[in-house]
Amino acid sequence: MGRGRAWYVWVVPSLVRDMEPETSPPDDVRAPSDEQIERWAYEYLRHAPLSLTLREIHRLVAVEAVSGSSGPVLDVGCGDGFWWTLRDHDHREIYGIDISAREIEQARLRIKASVTDVSKETPFPGTKFEQIIGNCSLEHVPDIDGALANLRKAAATGARLVMFVPTPRWAYQGRLQSWLLEHAPRVAMSMSGALNGFFQHWHLYDSKVWTSLLAQHGWKVRSIYGMGSSRSEFLYRLFLPPSFGEFLIKKVTGFYPSRLARYVPNAMLAPFAKLVRWAVSDPLVAADSPTAYEYMIIAEAIEPPAR
Repeated sequence: MGRGRAWYVWVVPSLVRDMEPETSPPDDVRAPSDEQIERWAYEYLRHAPLSLTLREIHRLVAVEAVSGSSGPVLDVGCGDGFWWTLRDHDHREIYGIDISAREIEQARLRIKASVTDVSKETPFPGTKFEQIIGNCSLEHVPDIDGALANLRKAAATGARLVMFVPTPRWAYQGRLQSWLLEHAPRVAMSMSGALNGFFQHWHLYDSKVWTSLLAQHGWKVRSIYGMGSSRSEFLYRLFLPPSFGEFLIKKVTGFYPSRLARYVPNAMLAPFAKLVRWAVSDPLVAADSPTAYEYMIIAEAIEPPAR
């Protein structure tokens, strides 16, 4: 679609109040400049491994499209809060929760953050949030019902929930897995299980299940889009093996070794930044696209159904 590619999505809840969730991205949407994407890529490459950078930049450009212009925002599973250093949020109050005390200690340098188990307690009692973001976090919560119920309690009237969650078949994507599914399905399924186990994915549902589950807790799904392309998936899989080592090192030290890249000049990082920008071209696809590795789910807070 070229530089004018359309993949920023603006959702106006009042226009789709009585409709089924949209599952295909509209055409009349806006894209950030290549320069903006590369700036984000340089920052993230100095913070995290390339495979994670690819995923986070995808989510960043998508969530910027549906962000509210005012009111407090809650980041569920905020980690170290680094994501917010790349976003223009001077006009918003940003709160974050996570179960890791070490991550929250870092996040407090960037946002208002608190150690919280969202499945057991309501985040920041007394504060009502206009927007709640789950950046690939809620699939890691064993008690998803408790989490969604507590988030609904924390939501302001008409609040927006933006969730990124893996598609059920994300771990079967990639050229190797596709070949194994055809020729050695037991090996492919074992590799899929290992990936989901490593990343601690408790919930891998299709879009209809997520829609029903959210509705049970007072969230009306307005849109569900897929995220991903063959180019982004190829690069993600290519750089995933060395990233495992960085994930494990962070568990011990609290930081990715990629932090050392802050001492590397832009000229040396330029090829990787351009790869990231190329990979995230046209990342929004139909929810049922075979290249979709994640859903972006946009829901609105409504009155929960009577129990």
